[in-house]
Formats: sequence, C-alpha cells, structure tokens
Amino acid sequence: MHLLDGSFSPTGAATLRTAARFAQHWNFDTGTVGQFIRARDVLHQHCADLRRDPAEILLSSQVRFSGDPAATAATAAEFGEAGAELAIVYLPPPYTPTVLEPLARALGQLA
Repeated sequence: MHLLDGSFSPTGAATLRTAARFAQHWNFDTGTVGQFIRARDVLHQHCADLRRDPAEILLSSQVRFSGDPAATAATAAEFGEAGAELAIVYLPPPYTPTVLEPLARALGQLA
C-alpha cells in the first residue's frame, strides 16, 4: 500500500512528521516555491530525526495553469529546481482541450 500525504501547514507540524514516517509520496498543493522549500526542509529534518532517507519520498507540487503555457512551464521548472520530482498541473475551469497541446509542448521542453 502506498501513502500519499498532500497536506501542508505553515508550521509543518504533525502532517510533515507523519509524511516522514509513513509516506512514499508528498504533494505540496498550494503556495510559492519558497514555501515549498521551507516545507521540504521540514520534511527532510523529520526524516533525519527518524533516520529515514528523504529520497524514499517522491516530492510533487501542484502548479496552477496561469493561461500562459510558457509561464506555467517556468513555474514547474522552479519547483523542479527546488526538489519537486513531479508537477501536477491544475487547470482552472472552464476546462478547454485547446490549452492542452500548447501546455504539453511548453512542459515537454523541460524534459
């Protein structure tokens, strides 16, 4: 069984400690790259306290589609540089399929 912890609190209290103990995947769902870095560091400290290798936990972040594929890809790249291994792109409603190809091309340039 895999455990995903997608919660976050500014202090990183109990949820990040729980993720360090049990999770295979931690998702940062809202906030800035700076907030992601602070939460990631708290998670890694909890892992160190538990003598767990933080590399055992997949780090992901949600990235909100801004309407500009290049800007969204740039934001995903910033999270990647900060340690996110997976970006989950949030498409706000209304959902239109016409945004997918330009967004996929922009994101594909990061690979």
